[in-house]
Amino acid sequence: MGYFAGAQDLRNLLSVAAKLRGLADDSVLWADKDLYLTAAAALEARAERLASHLPDEPFDSGMDFRLHRPVNMMV
Repeated sequence: MGYFAGAQDLRNLLSVAAKLRGLADDSVLWADKDLYLTAAAALEARAERLASHLPDEPFDSGMDFRLHRPVNMMV
């Protein structure tokens, strides 16, 4: 990903974070819950930092519209 991430990369990061939060809910061991929640928080923070560097280029109608769906930062 480097210093630039597209919308799909942000969606992937937030999807993994959501799955980690689900694992934390299902886990019975406190150490595992803490690990999952810490990893999810780190991924969400990374996605937030990368979202601030999204390009401000105008929408190109020739490109695939799925690449330009808004990123939901709420998990």
